[in-house]
Amino acid sequence: MKKFIVDRRKFLRSFFYALLSFQLIYVFVRLLKIKIPQNTQSDLYDAGDISFFENGKMYPFGSAHFFLHRFEDGGFIAVSSKCTHLGCAVQLKADSLQLECPCHASAFNSKGEVLSPPASRPLDYYPIVFKDGKVLVNIAHPVRRNKFEQAQIKYI
Repeated sequence: MKKFIVDRRKFLRSFFYALLSFQLIYVFVRLLKIKIPQNTQSDLYDAGDISFFENGKMYPFGSAHFFLHRFEDGGFIAVSSKCTHLGCAVQLKADSLQLECPCHASAFNSKGEVLSPPASRPLDYYPIVFKDGKVLVNIAHPVRRNKFEQAQIKYI
């Protein structure tokens, strides 16, 4: 009767190759999976009727963690209420359209641009969709940005 003997070196080499193979298969499967972001109804937050929002005003939506600003020319932008420095909740300054972080005194304008550090980049913004006279904000997909661009303002 023959004995089945595997030496330690051969066993470790086989184990290493098997582990490496599983890792490579996992990486290739993850790379081939292409995620296409789709707006589902649950991703879109109904902020209200377009006619409700006055030009030149900013509206806080605390439960959805964003501020909705309607500019004088009628454009909309939804900026995150999460500070880009350490993630504290920014607050709307009562006498202006300025957002301030109570943790480390970062300040942002109504477009989310940094007015005073330590925050180094603008607030993230959320895509906006207009449907049936309503403003719908896609709160599932915040957009990280390094600067404000005019294309981030959404018009009816």
